[in-house]
Parts: sequence; C-alpha cells; structure tokens
Amino acid sequence: MIRVRTGYSFRTAAGKIEDVMDRLLEIGAPAAAITDRASTFGWVRWDKLAQKKGIKPVFGVELGVTNSIHEKKPAVAHWTFIPKNSISSINKLVELATEQFRYQPLLTYQQAQEAEDVFRIIGHRSLLDCVKPDPDMFFALGPSSVKGFVRRAIEKGIPPVMASDNKFVRPEDKGFYEVVCGRNAEIQSYAQHLLSTDEWAEDMERLSLGDNFLASAIDNGRAILEASTAQLQKGKLLTPEKPETLRFMCEKGAQKLGCDLTRPVYAARLERELTLIAEKDFEDYFYIVADICEFARKNMIVGPARGSSCGSLVCYLLGITTIDPIPFGLIFERFIDINRNDLPDIDIDFAANSRQLVFDYINEKYGSNRVARLGTVAMFMPKSAIRESGAALKIPKWRCEAVVESLIERSSGDARALASLEDTLKLTPAGKDLMAEFPEMIIAAKMEGHPRHYSQHAAGIVIAEKPISEFVAVDHRTGATMCDKKDAEELNLLKIDALGLKQLSIFEYTLELANLSRDIFETIPLEDQAAFDVINEGKFSGVFQFDGLALQSVSKQFTITEFNDFTCVTALARPGPLASGGTNEWLRRKNGEHAVTYPHKVFEPFLNETLGIVIYQEQVMEIGRQVGDLDWGQVTALRKAMSRSLGKEYFDQFGDPWKKGAIAKGVTPEDARKVWDDLCAYGSWSFNKSHSVAYSLISYYCAWFKAHYPFEFAAATLTYEDDPEKQLKLLREIVMEGYEYIPVDPETSTDKWTVKREDGKGILVGPLSKVKGVGPKLMQQILGARARGERMPERARKLLKNPVTDIDSLFPIRDAFKRIMPDPSERNIYTLPKNIKDIVVSSQPQEVLIFCTFSKINPRDENEAVLVAKRGYEITDGKTAYLNLFMTDDTDTIFGKIDRWKFEKLAQAIIDRGRPSKALYAVKGNVRGDASFRMISIKNVRYIGDIEEKHEDKKSSGSSSHA
Repeated sequence: MIRVRTGYSFRTAAGKIEDVMDRLLEIGAPAAAITDRASTFGWVRWDKLAQKKGIKPVFGVELGVTNSIHEKKPAVAHWTFIPKNSISSINKLVELATEQFRYQPLLTYQQAQEAEDVFRIIGHRSLLDCVKPDPDMFFALGPSSVKGFVRRAIEKGIPPVMASDNKFVRPEDKGFYEVVCGRNAEIQSYAQHLLSTDEWAEDMERLSLGDNFLASAIDNGRAILEASTAQLQKGKLLTPEKPETLRFMCEKGAQKLGCDLTRPVYAARLERELTLIAEKDFEDYFYIVADICEFARKNMIVGPARGSSCGSLVCYLLGITTIDPIPFGLIFERFIDINRNDLPDIDIDFAANSRQLVFDYINEKYGSNRVARLGTVAMFMPKSAIRESGAALKIPKWRCEAVVESLIERSSGDARALASLEDTLKLTPAGKDLMAEFPEMIIAAKMEGHPRHYSQHAAGIVIAEKPISEFVAVDHRTGATMCDKKDAEELNLLKIDALGLKQLSIFEYTLELANLSRDIFETIPLEDQAAFDVINEGKFSGVFQFDGLALQSVSKQFTITEFNDFTCVTALARPGPLASGGTNEWLRRKNGEHAVTYPHKVFEPFLNETLGIVIYQEQVMEIGRQVGDLDWGQVTALRKAMSRSLGKEYFDQFGDPWKKGAIAKGVTPEDARKVWDDLCAYGSWSFNKSHSVAYSLISYYCAWFKAHYPFEFAAATLTYEDDPEKQLKLLREIVMEGYEYIPVDPETSTDKWTVKREDGKGILVGPLSKVKGVGPKLMQQILGARARGERMPERARKLLKNPVTDIDSLFPIRDAFKRIMPDPSERNIYTLPKNIKDIVVSSQPQEVLIFCTFSKINPRDENEAVLVAKRGYEITDGKTAYLNLFMTDDTDTIFGKIDRWKFEKLAQAIIDRGRPSKALYAVKGNVRGDASFRMISIKNVRYIGDIEEKHEDKKSSGSSSHA
C-alpha cells in the first residue's frame, strides 16, 4: 500500500507501529511505507522494525493542501508525499506546512506541485482545476474514491495508484480507533482498515474501471515504492572551535579552582579520563558543552549539574559541573566506561527564567538551521488509558479509579512491562469486576504504549553538523524536531539537556534582595551548623527536595551533623529503601542504636561513609569491580540493570564470577553468597550518588540561605511558587517558623514578594498581583504611576483601599469549620480536635479527633493481586472493600483507613459524595504506626459541610495584617 497511517498520526489514526507492520507483512506488501498525517515521528522506529522484519522501509507524509491558507476555514485535500532520493525533501515540506498552520499544517496547491524530489499522490477532495499534471503526480485510488473524481482525474491525465484509506489496522479495531481519536474520529461507510490487494480490487469493482486500469494502479504503487531510495541519514558530531587542548583547559580550570593536579590521585584521575575521552572520540562534545556552560555562568546561576557527570574530574575542571568528584568518592565509570560508544548524557540546570538565553546563544553560535529543540511523544500509560477509555465509553469514573488504584506495576525490563493494564484487568478483583460489567474496556489494554500526543521536550536541544532538515523534520510552530530522545540517539544527533530549575531562579532573586553576587556560592562552607539546624529544627519550607513528606520524615529521625547526611537522606528517602528496611537500619546505626558492621573487612572502604549500608549504585559498582573482580563490561551491565530496576534474576548472571573473586580475597563462601544476595536486593533501589550529591548541594544552599538571609530567601521562594495552594502552605510554614507577612502594602508592593524593614526586623510583603481584581495590566499601571509620582487609576485606588487577597487567612480549613460550625457542641462534638502536625505515635493507645478535608479518596479491595501476594496468596472471604484516605488540615496531611468491617457504614457515603479537598469532615480514630509512618484507623466520620469558595470581610477571616 502506498498510503499507510499509524498511531503517529496522533488522533487521526490508530495503530501501534508493530501492528501496522504485521498487517503489511500479512497482506504481502512489497515494501513498508509509512505516511502519517502531518507527522514523521514514527520514521526511526519504522526503519528499525522494517529492517528487523526484512522488508524495505519507505518514508513519506500526508499533508493538507488548500487553495488559500488565508481563508478562515479553507477547503482542504490531503496529499501523500513520497521522497525519491532524499528524506530532506519531505522534511522541508513538513516545516513549511507547519509554518502555515491553520487548524492543521497546510501547503498551497502551488507549493505542493513545486516540491522537488517527491512523488505526489493527490487526495479525492483535491480541486482538479488547481492541479497541473506532471510525471510524478498520481491520484489515490482507494475506498474513498468516487466515480466523478476518478473520471475527471483520468480526463486530466493523472494516473491512478492503489491506496488505502486506513484509519485503523484491522476491521475489528474500529472501536479502538474511536476511543483513541475521540472527537477527531471520522467513521465512514467505506473500508477504513488496511486492505490486501484482493480486498482492494474487490472494493474497486463498484467503480467499473476494468481489470487493466486496476492493474496499472497496482503497478504504479509498486513502481513508486521501488523508485523511492530515500533512507534515514545519520549525523556526525559537529567540529567546534578548539583554541586550546582539553588538557590545557583542564589545567587552567584547576588553577582557577585551586585544585592541585600534582597530587597523585588527581593526576592519575585526569590522565585516565582524558585518555578515555580521546579514545571514544568524545572531545568535541566536551568542547561544545564547556562553551555553553562558560557562557551561561557569566549570565545566570547554573546548577552543580545532575546525574553521573558529577563523577567526572574533567567536567569539574572545565566548569561543566561544580563538584570535585574526588572528595565525594564519585567514580568516572558511572559516567563513561570503556564499553560505552554513545555520547554521555550531561544534564545541566539553568535558572528557569534565564534559560532562553542559553537557547539563543546556541542558535547564534551554531546557526539556527542546524539547531532545534527536541520533540517528545507521550504514550498512553496504564492510568491515562483506563481513564480516557472509561470516559469515552461512559463508564462511571469511580469504577475506573478502582482499577487505577489496583494497577500492577512492573519494571521496564519486565517481559510484560507494557501489559500491566491487561493483566490488571484480567487478574485483579477490581479489573475482573469492571470487565464483567463492561467487557469493551479491554480497549484500554490495547491503548497502553500507543502514541497519545507530541510536544516540545522541556529541555532537549539538538545540534547537527548539517542543516537539521537533512536528518529530521522540524515543527516550525515550536522549533522542535519530529523525533524524540531515543530517535535522536539513533540518528547520531548531538542532544544536550538544558534544564530549567525554578530553585536557581529563587537563588537569583535571593541574591538580588540581599545585594549579593553570584560568587557567593564559591565561598559557602559545607559544614555550617546554622544550615544543619534549619533541617534539624524542621524548618523545611522552601528547602529544595525537603518539601516532600519522605525526606521530612527521615530527617526528623536523626540529627544532621555533616553534609554527607544530606546526600544519604536524598538517597534513602525513596520508596525502595523505605520499603526494604534499608532506611530504618541506617537510622538505627546513625543514632547509635545498632552497631556499624560490615560483612567482611574487605567491604569497609566502600561502605564506611554509609555506615555499612549499601545506598548508592557507585558502591555496588565498586564492590563488583574491586571485590569481585568483574570487568568494566560486567560492571556496566550491572549499572544499567540498577538504573532499570531489572532485579535479582538479571543480577544473578554475574553472581558466580563475583563470588569467585570475593572468595579469593578471603571472604568465606557463605558470606560471599549472603553479600551477593544483598547486593541484588540493594541494586533494585540503590541511587546514583553523583546525582544525590548534586541535588543535596542545592538543598544545602537553601538551608544556608534560610539560616543567614531568611527574609530574602522566603520572599524569593514565594515569588516563584505559582500554585496558590502550595504558596499558601509555604507561607503558613514560614509564619509558623516565626516570620511576619503583610498580604499586600498599597504603598510599597511590587510585582514580586519583597522584604520591608520596620523597627529593625523584617516583614514579608506580598505583590500587587495578590489583590483580587488587580491583573497584570492594572498592576503595571499602578507601578508606572508610582514611579512617575502620579495619581494611580481610580479603580486601583478603590481596590487597594481595602484590599482582599487569597492569603488574608492562612487557615482556610480552620476558618471554614468556624464559619459552618461555630459551636461544635451543638452537633454533639465535645472532644477538642487535634492539629494533624501535632499527632505523635506512642506506645500507648491513643484516640484523636481531627477536623479535615479528604485530599484523596481511594476505595480498595483486600483481594487485589498485590495484597494477595503479600499475604502469601491467601484469599479473603466475605467483606473485602475498604477505603484509604489522605486527611488534610491547615497543618499537615495524615493517612487514614476505614477497614472492611466499617466500609458499608462509613465509607460508601464518602465515596458517593466525593469532592476531595472541598468537603469538611470530623474524623475520630486511633493513631497507629511508628516514627516513619503515621496513620489513623478510623472509627467514626461526620460530614460537616463544604468549604465555601468566597472571600468574607477580613474581620471574620481570622487574620490580622501581620500574621
């Protein structure tokens, strides 16, 4: 077939590439053509799959063609373009069409006919009066063809070509297509699946064209497929300017940083890294990235970097990272090893509000035609598939959510990683119940892994040594490639991630308010007790990473005494180590409750900084290399397995050689076996230490600024928090830590949070944008009038005379209860409610009452597959439904559970009412858990009312101008 669409037509066709390819092979297609609607995103995957299947790939595209792109709703016909010799001819057409986007990418008839090096297959809605025949033009003869158009095209002298009109793969996929494409689905009476030649010929009998005419259409299609020799092109790394050698640049960097390269450990490390970089032919890559970072550091705050690049001394000396890997024990081989031939990933964080300067610099440096933003494709994941298909099939949302909460999760390396939803529907009680009542929901399982939509990657930049169009199409609207990260790697295109990190913008504004220079980061000591005490005293608001409950919970259980504690907590406060017990054991050893032990003295050098607990991937790699004598190839395989959480089954293939090496160093066979089993277990959740150090450094800087410049840091943090609820929570925490604020000051407020000094103390002042009724335009008028010394607009004066803001009260839940229920005793509530943050787990039974909202309502079943597995596959009889809740007041959130015995009495009404975070409840129950996890086993619940979304007079809001 000459016209073949896949799911990469995005909401205009459905079909996974593998299914489409299988159908083409099934019908005996002479070549595999992919011609998606206004998209070339599927090309790289199509090419790999075709080569694997032993069929010739042909690359094309379908684009809208119109007589005038300036009309409000132009009449559009769709033409298919197949390249003759070079894919760049198609890529250029796509960029031109996306530049002329009007409801969809469009070409004019003139542009379509003037396109060079392409075959043109015109669609059945084409205006033949606007078409001038040429040797490379054909008309699509397919199920959508009508006699009148066919007759006029023949009279015009345009030959036919056999074409499908597929919107889905097989006839039974019609419902799947309707769900995937939603309102964009166009169901027609003619065949919309991929037809075999016989099916196509049978369909064409209705047009009475004769066998010879049909044969010519078939021959023309085959001739086009045979004549198209265009192949995907692979790029080469561009050659940048090299005024100095990398070694000399490293030596200059060392002098600037005060790094003594004559010390043996540094000299040997530098030599090893430079040698491997040269052997891998990666030098040009380092020149390019170092140049970008040098520009950026002169113009904005740049992060310490993230990920494994922090393990490179060369990156540190070139100014790509700010972390010396030697003192932290970071290893270069986590970044580049002898077995790696693809370019390493260097991910760099830039201040979010200044990052565009980096993009502009790269464009100017290397040429806009050789630089593009990276594209990305979002696939249907299990949750989005079940929710979207449920909505399309009009299935009650709560039924779908029950399945969402029961989802079977698998690692990416699992053979059934993309069948999680199918297995959930077939194996779990919630899935079985749903399928029994709505069997059509099996469509959701087919959606998993299907393209959903595409967009511009948040950070990726692609740089080529030739114009980008020689390799891949670019969407002119976004400047993004029609290929994703993996495709770019397949095409050998240089990809750089320039990530925008809001925290760096916060640092920039903090420095501005405190009148400090960016050089301050070079002088901040890493052993500042005041910074440690910020975390030890639980002052978490605004501290990077520590806004999460996991890091807060772990850090509350010990006293931070050194920077290394930040690094450990970053790695330990994650689901893997928390669930496996690794975090708890580290805490016991840190607090002196358990002795620090090692399985054998040979392991001590690798585990001493983490108290004998394996926390980092680098530790597993070092133990594998230094203790077990694994070669770098095996260690690299281990590292990749850890990154993908492949688990013990994969790890065990390295077990025998590792044990042999360990035993040779004096480890007993029993200890070797035990340690290997532990390594396999730890490997599934061990963390990249280089990344942990880098992000811990940012967290530490937050704590340092908070300790020494608290008002400036608070104002900057509030300025860059866009979410109203998060900002309210943040401001509440800041006030609870002892700071004062004014929601708005009519005389001094600007467009950002600022700091006001009164009587020697600081006060946070909110921006004008917080005032209800003051939008961006009026705010600029106010600021302009103030700057010119003029009278502000009358409307502004009225709004600022008695300003109302959404932060007049920091306790909206408490205030809502007071408004709805001024006297709880009138509802027979006599117990004093407790703030959630004050609930502490103790050894004695404890009953509490809380006033809260339910921020998450999660019905569950005791016989869900994952729970049955935890119980040793014991099935629970009788009542099995229970309800998990996340209960929130103005101080904190706590987990709650209504068990299966109270489900009918208490839970069903909560589920039916819904309204998470809106409905107010009084909840009574028993506190359970331990120091790392609190929960309430719920005994009784009473609905009180709903939070009213309106702003009362400030006198009744429960706040003052200084909170």
